[in-house]
Amino acid sequence: MKAALIVGLGSFIGGSLRYLSVVWIERKFESPFPVGILFVNVAGSFLIGLATPGLERIAWNGEPLMPLFLTAGIMGGFTTFSTFSLQTLKLAQSGQWSMALLNALASVACCLLSVFAGLKLGQLLFPSS
Repeated sequence: MKAALIVGLGSFIGGSLRYLSVVWIERKFESPFPVGILFVNVAGSFLIGLATPGLERIAWNGEPLMPLFLTAGIMGGFTTFSTFSLQTLKLAQSGQWSMALLNALASVACCLLSVFAGLKLGQLLFPSS
Protein backbone atom coordinates (compact mmCIF):
# COMPACT_ATOMS: atom_id res chain seq x y z
CA MET A 1 0.00 0.00 0.00
CA LYS A 2 2.88 2.36 0.80
CA ALA A 3 4.34 1.82 -2.69
CA ALA A 4 1.00 2.65 -4.34
CA LEU A 5 0.77 5.91 -2.39
CA ILE A 6 4.35 6.82 -3.31
CA VAL A 7 3.66 6.14 -7.01
CA GLY A 8 0.41 8.11 -6.80
CA LEU A 9 2.16 11.13 -5.30
CA GLY A 10 4.84 10.96 -7.99
CA SER A 11 2.17 10.63 -10.69
CA PHE A 12 0.45 13.77 -9.40
CA ILE A 13 3.71 15.69 -9.61
CA GLY A 14 4.61 14.26 -13.04
CA GLY A 15 1.16 14.85 -14.46
CA SER A 16 1.17 18.44 -13.24
CA LEU A 17 4.60 19.01 -14.75
CA ARG A 18 3.41 17.44 -18.02
CA TYR A 19 0.39 19.72 -18.21
CA LEU A 20 2.40 22.86 -17.50
CA SER A 21 5.12 21.86 -19.98
CA VAL A 22 2.69 21.05 -22.79
CA VAL A 23 0.73 24.28 -22.29
CA TRP A 24 3.93 26.36 -22.31
CA ILE A 25 5.41 24.62 -25.36
CA GLU A 26 2.19 24.73 -27.37
CA ARG A 27 1.92 28.48 -26.72
CA LYS A 28 5.49 28.94 -27.96
CA PHE A 29 5.12 26.72 -31.06
CA GLU A 30 1.69 27.09 -32.59
CA SER A 31 1.48 24.05 -34.85
CA PRO A 32 -0.96 21.30 -35.80
CA PHE A 33 1.84 18.88 -34.86
CA PRO A 34 1.62 17.87 -31.16
CA VAL A 35 5.07 19.21 -30.31
CA GLY A 36 4.32 19.55 -26.58
CA ILE A 37 3.51 15.86 -26.14
CA LEU A 38 6.51 14.87 -28.27
CA PHE A 39 8.71 17.03 -26.04
CA VAL A 40 7.52 15.52 -22.76
CA ASN A 41 7.81 11.97 -24.11
CA VAL A 42 11.37 12.57 -25.34
CA ALA A 43 12.41 14.47 -22.20
CA GLY A 44 10.81 11.88 -19.93
CA SER A 45 12.48 9.04 -21.81
CA PHE A 46 15.86 10.73 -21.46
CA LEU A 47 15.37 11.45 -17.77
CA ILE A 48 14.22 7.93 -16.91
CA GLY A 49 17.24 6.53 -18.74
CA LEU A 50 19.54 9.00 -16.99
CA ALA A 51 18.20 8.24 -13.53
CA THR A 52 17.92 4.44 -13.76
CA PRO A 53 21.58 3.50 -13.09
CA GLY A 54 21.74 5.64 -9.94
CA LEU A 55 18.27 4.71 -8.72
CA GLU A 56 19.02 1.02 -8.75
CA ARG A 57 21.12 1.54 -5.61
CA ILE A 58 18.79 3.82 -3.64
CA ALA A 59 16.33 2.60 -1.03
CA TRP A 60 14.22 4.31 1.65
CA ASN A 61 14.31 2.30 4.88
CA GLY A 62 15.41 -0.77 2.93
CA GLU A 63 12.57 -0.48 0.40
CA PRO A 64 12.98 0.57 -3.26
CA LEU A 65 10.47 3.43 -2.88
CA MET A 66 12.62 6.20 -4.38
CA PRO A 67 12.95 4.40 -7.74
CA LEU A 68 9.19 3.79 -7.74
CA PHE A 69 8.47 7.42 -6.85
CA LEU A 70 10.69 8.77 -9.62
CA THR A 71 10.15 6.23 -12.42
CA ALA A 72 6.62 4.82 -12.15
CA GLY A 73 5.43 7.95 -10.35
CA ILE A 74 6.94 11.18 -11.65
CA MET A 75 8.17 9.96 -15.05
CA GLY A 76 5.08 7.78 -15.54
CA GLY A 77 2.89 10.79 -14.87
CA PHE A 78 5.07 13.09 -16.98
CA THR A 79 5.32 10.96 -20.11
CA THR A 80 2.15 10.52 -22.06
CA PHE A 81 2.05 7.70 -24.53
CA SER A 82 -1.66 7.37 -23.91
CA THR A 83 -2.12 10.99 -24.91
CA PHE A 84 0.28 10.46 -27.80
CA SER A 85 -1.82 7.55 -29.04
CA LEU A 86 -5.05 9.53 -28.85
CA GLN A 87 -3.57 12.52 -30.67
CA THR A 88 -2.10 10.29 -33.37
CA LEU A 89 -5.47 8.59 -33.85
CA LYS A 90 -7.26 11.96 -34.04
CA LEU A 91 -4.80 13.15 -36.69
CA ALA A 92 -5.47 10.00 -38.72
CA GLN A 93 -9.24 10.25 -38.26
CA SER A 94 -9.19 13.85 -39.46
CA GLY A 95 -7.42 12.74 -42.64
CA GLN A 96 -4.01 14.08 -41.65
CA TRP A 97 -2.30 10.76 -42.30
CA SER A 98 1.14 12.23 -42.94
CA MET A 99 1.03 14.13 -39.63
CA ALA A 100 -0.17 10.99 -37.82
CA LEU A 101 2.63 8.91 -39.31
CA LEU A 102 5.22 11.61 -38.61
CA ASN A 103 4.03 11.86 -35.00
CA ALA A 104 4.20 8.09 -34.49
CA LEU A 105 7.63 7.68 -36.09
CA ALA A 106 9.14 10.77 -34.47
CA SER A 107 7.84 9.86 -31.01
CA VAL A 108 9.02 6.26 -31.06
CA ALA A 109 12.39 6.98 -32.68
CA CYS A 110 13.19 10.05 -30.58
CA CYS A 111 12.10 8.43 -27.31
CA LEU A 112 14.14 5.27 -27.97
CA LEU A 113 17.20 7.34 -28.83
CA SER A 114 16.58 9.59 -25.85
CA VAL A 115 16.26 6.76 -23.31
CA PHE A 116 19.41 5.18 -24.79
CA ALA A 117 21.34 8.47 -24.48
CA GLY A 118 20.06 9.02 -20.95
CA LEU A 119 20.95 5.47 -19.93
CA LYS A 120 24.50 5.82 -21.31
CA LEU A 121 24.98 9.16 -19.57
CA GLY A 122 23.52 7.74 -16.36
CA GLN A 123 25.96 4.82 -16.52
CA LEU A 124 28.83 7.31 -16.84
CA LEU A 125 27.58 9.41 -13.93
CA PHE A 126 26.67 6.42 -11.75
CA PRO A 127 29.16 3.65 -12.63
CA SER A 128 28.48 0.23 -11.12
CA SER A 129 30.95 -0.83 -8.49
